[in-house]
Amino acid sequence: MRTLVSHAGIDQPEQATEAQVIAWATDGGSNNTVRGRISVALTFLTWCSDGGVPCCDLARLRRLKRQYPRVYGRAQAPNPARWLTHEEEFGRLVPACQDGTLIGLRDELVVRFGLAGMRRAEIVRLTWRNLANLPAVEWTGKGNRPRRVVLGPSFVRTLDAWLGAYPDPQPHGPVVCRTAGTVRPRVDWGHGYRPETNCLYKIVTRRAEAAGLGHVAPHDLRRSAAGILHRSTADDGAHHFDLLDIQKVLGHVDPATTMRSYLDPMDTGVLDRAADVLD
Repeated sequence: MRTLVSHAGIDQPEQATEAQVIAWATDGGSNNTVRGRISVALTFLTWCSDGGVPCCDLARLRRLKRQYPRVYGRAQAPNPARWLTHEEEFGRLVPACQDGTLIGLRDELVVRFGLAGMRRAEIVRLTWRNLANLPAVEWTGKGNRPRRVVLGPSFVRTLDAWLGAYPDPQPHGPVVCRTAGTVRPRVDWGHGYRPETNCLYKIVTRRAEAAGLGHVAPHDLRRSAAGILHRSTADDGAHHFDLLDIQKVLGHVDPATTMRSYLDPMDTGVLDRAADVLD
């Protein structure tokens, strides 16, 4: 609601008019973002109305929310969801970060954490305390649920190199540090990014462009982790990881979420094969 106040130029969110709420909710957001903003506004303004504070037309806001049904698989975004292959991720994207600089080393960590199945906000919030039991990384994830991943040898070597350059790392200090300076950017040791910023988005998209992969967003790394595990098969076609395995890696409560938003959208080949048979 603070962003609504800032956007509308008012003192209190309950002062917002219907037009101001709609303008704020639909300003540059994807389908699910708009739906989420309307939901937040409805919850707060309904509470104000129940308390006797007059507010805008809630019925119209509810009708507007129905125009933005929840969608999955990032179908609502201006750039389609990506599921990169193992070669694209580890043969092109990761090497694009390995430019011999500390900023490149930091960017490689961001990419590798994303490929381990971590969300962007979780990467930003990682502290050295979360890495106390390497190769395991343990943290509190979405919905205050405990999460844990185990890092491979290459990832651990990258972390060791970063830790060796990190001056006086404190248990509560951020693992991923921001950069400072514009002419000569440098790592701003001990200072992390705020979760609400899009800096990790810029890091991933910049490195993906350098790797010749086009547009790749941070959440595409998480999708790609699911896709790589799903495509990992034995010679006889048997999957090395089933749905529940991938659910565990991604930290979903319900395997239906894993299937609906991460695996189903990538399995479009069956539709093409069906078209040939049903033609």
